[in-house]
Amino acid sequence: MLVTPEQMQKLEALTDSSGISYGHMMERAGKALADTIITRCPDRKKVLFIAGTGNNGGDCYAAAFHLKAAGWLPEVLAPLGEPRTDIAKAARERAKREGIPMFTEAYDFVLQDKEVIVDGVFGTGFSGTLPPVVQRLLQPHEGQVHIACDIPSGGHAASGSVSEGTFQADITVTFGAEKIGMSQFPLRSYCGEIILADIGIPEGAVVLPYPAERMTLEEAQAKRADVPIDAHKNMLGHLLTVTGSRRMRGAAALAAEAAMRSGVGLTTCASCDEALAGITVRVPEALCLPLKTDADGFLLCEENKEILKEALHGKTALLIGCGLGQTDETAALTKYLLDTSTCPVILDADGLNIASRHIEWIPKGRTVLTPHPAEAARLLGITADEVQADRPGAARRLAKKTGAVVVLKGAGSIVTDERFMAICNDGNPGMAKAGSGDVLAGILGALAAQRMPLFDAAYAAVMFHAAAADAAAAEMPRSYMLPQDTIAYLQEVE
Repeated sequence: MLVTPEQMQKLEALTDSSGISYGHMMERAGKALADTIITRCPDRKKVLFIAGTGNNGGDCYAAAFHLKAAGWLPEVLAPLGEPRTDIAKAARERAKREGIPMFTEAYDFVLQDKEVIVDGVFGTGFSGTLPPVVQRLLQPHEGQVHIACDIPSGGHAASGSVSEGTFQADITVTFGAEKIGMSQFPLRSYCGEIILADIGIPEGAVVLPYPAERMTLEEAQAKRADVPIDAHKNMLGHLLTVTGSRRMRGAAALAAEAAMRSGVGLTTCASCDEALAGITVRVPEALCLPLKTDADGFLLCEENKEILKEALHGKTALLIGCGLGQTDETAALTKYLLDTSTCPVILDADGLNIASRHIEWIPKGRTVLTPHPAEAARLLGITADEVQADRPGAARRLAKKTGAVVVLKGAGSIVTDERFMAICNDGNPGMAKAGSGDVLAGILGALAAQRMPLFDAAYAAVMFHAAAADAAAAEMPRSYMLPQDTIAYLQEVE
């Protein structure tokens, strides 16, 4: 489960009402933090907690108490002053009675020879900028182990953005549930290893609305229906792809091969002759539907309407966009396909760019959008930087605006509709090459054509794509990888 700060507050309130008090939750958090230090740093006894004035600071005081009892040498530095909440004050008083040294000034002797630094200055409620004194204290030093309490100070728990001077952790011990911002970059890169600690939240507790989860390969595989022993090709769906152009014929070929390797029974590829020639060589199993083009090799609309109307008959999914190009004719063709089709639609690449100027064309309830941040920005009417500053929020707004399932691509890819959100932290930089999106679109088109619910199809496609890329990266340098290598390794994960 991945939660926003507001959802975490609701989970804590639910836990309190179930009989596990806020004070008891802090005690569990402190014990888990101390146990992590003992387990991961068995030979590093000198520990400095940098504690804030809120409950994050209280967690530090509780952890210091348990470390002292275990024979460690903890000290607490509170650069912003003493705790403000009652439970944090109580934790501090107990630690003080145990004789743990406490300071409010960063004297040189306090900072010397410390082997473990624990950041508990700011928690999930942080926003804005870190005070200069905190930035200075949180700077990493060679030879120390750096551990964050719940979330690195300076990180935004909802969006994944970071403030200047954000704590760079080797380990983050997060409490109760992982915060959704920790799944997104740049904050993800500041967390180090993430350890989830149990603080007593009742099993099965879900905060509505809009639950979120981290994707797993096992869950993606479970979403696929078993294929009966007597299956035939028509039972496994028929995907129509309207992709490619003379200059971008490879996009159509990558999408077609990825689709055929993802279990669809039939794929009909509608494109220009040049693209179809490449598809025939690469995927002879695909059916080819030649379309008329202009002098530059881009598909025409009026001249292809009748053949596409016939082609749409009986199709169980439609993929539009990969390498299509953006002309007045391809825009008109996209509108015709969206208006005429009745099956699920995947809009990718130039299909998205065309739709960004005509949001009203997007069919509600049967469409998957697969934008990268710049494409999402065009669809939302904002900048790519604004999308990246709050990827979960941008994806959620786009799903609400269009009534579509949204796959926001990038590190920490997000799949969301108006009810759920799933985030993928698998994958690797070897995927950052032209053509990766075409492969994902083909996988997704195939799964949708096999009549999977669209959210499930998007979830599974993103996970299969990332896992196959990781399998490829295990066998070759990431710089050497090509999107076609990801297709080859789909056999390892599906």
